[in-house]
Amino acid sequence: MDKIRLLILIMGFIVIIGFSIYSFIGPTPSSEPEGTKIKPIGQVTITSSPDKNQNSYSVKNMTASLLKSYEWKTVSPILFGTNPLGQVVQGATGPPSSSMVMNIFANKDLPENYYSIAFPQTATVTHGKNPGSLVAKFQNVISSVELQDIPDDTNVNLYMLTVAKPNLKMLQDYKDLSSSQIKIDNNRAYDIKFTWGNSTERLESLKTFIEGQDQAAIVTFSSPLQDFNKVNATLDSVLNSFKWLGQ
Repeated sequence: MDKIRLLILIMGFIVIIGFSIYSFIGPTPSSEPEGTKIKPIGQVTITSSPDKNQNSYSVKNMTASLLKSYEWKTVSPILFGTNPLGQVVQGATGPPSSSMVMNIFANKDLPENYYSIAFPQTATVTHGKNPGSLVAKFQNVISSVELQDIPDDTNVNLYMLTVAKPNLKMLQDYKDLSSSQIKIDNNRAYDIKFTWGNSTERLESLKTFIEGQDQAAIVTFSSPLQDFNKVNATLDSVLNSFKWLGQ
């Protein structure tokens, strides 16, 4: 009998320790295997309304039925601020020139770091290598979203300047084009625009670091150099569609 009681006590002790460790560490991140296709949760219609002074875009007819109300706080229309891609539209007068339906995708791999982002309907969107990441391919563009833990003794801007940018300079034929501070869904964000090369062609990329309550999101676009300017408006719409969910 004493042995049974001792065994019960030991098992109870193990359960308590295991629960304590789980509570301290938190839930384990969940993610589908890399390359698994992601289904959209809704759609949004982006109507471009270029203005020579603001370079702005509006969002209308938002449908995100599978998101809880607190996860998608803003109802159409949304007016985007300054276009981070620096697009200049000549002769932009009168009504909006075009509209585009985009699919909304949500990522809930990491607690406290849930987010959504929209891509063109033609985009193929898959899970990335790490939890919280995804990859999208459309219009000769490769886009990715990654979550980055920022050390407590720094911030997103310093991380970009002291860690990310030096790493980018190691790319073949790297050339810095511009960098700026912007707002994405009322969150501070910092972007780097640059060109570089691989074994076959020159590429242009835009990498944007978006502050969050826990980790930062890094949204990247890369395209052949000759094609990048052709998709500026689309990339701007994708970037400005990013939202932290529940923050």
